[in-house]
Amino acid sequence: MHADRTTRALLSLLGLALLAAGTAGILAGTDVLGNHLAGRHLTDNPIARYLGDNSVWLWPVAAVVGLAVAILALRWLIAVLTPRSRAGDIVIASGSSAGRTSLDANALTDAVTTEINSYRGVDTSRAKVFGSPTDPRLTISVRTEDSANIAAVRDRIEGDALAHVRQALERPDLPIILTITIGDRQSNRVI
Repeated sequence: MHADRTTRALLSLLGLALLAAGTAGILAGTDVLGNHLAGRHLTDNPIARYLGDNSVWLWPVAAVVGLAVAILALRWLIAVLTPRSRAGDIVIASGSSAGRTSLDANALTDAVTTEINSYRGVDTSRAKVFGSPTDPRLTISVRTEDSANIAAVRDRIEGDALAHVRQALERPDLPIILTITIGDRQSNRVI
């Protein structure tokens, strides 16, 4: 489960549901939905009578539903708070007769950061490999000097370092997220 995307979707749905409930409450309290609703007491309604008449089975069902929601919320919280799994050894080639060739993820990140750090205008860089050994993903964070030509640094990283990584892993479509930071500003670019 991708925690960020799931979190945004769930919070958006919850926000829309609460907005709809609040809007319905405001409309019921005014004369927009008719004057027969505005003057009634909150507990003097058919829903409250239904809850009272069916309380023998309704509250145990509500408890089970509440427990299920609590378990889903706990699973969501664990997914948000735990980091993504790091890929161990990245599988480069696997064949039935040739065997299996793999590359240590730390060796890859060290090579990428060493190359990027040698570029003119780059202050520091960090790289992480996520995903599975057969389907890796790479994130690179680069901090440049204030006087650096950002377009030139980005072009050099894309043209050289990222091309070298994709060539070494034999994955021309390897997903790479490149983040370049300049002082206070930040630019995210997915490649």
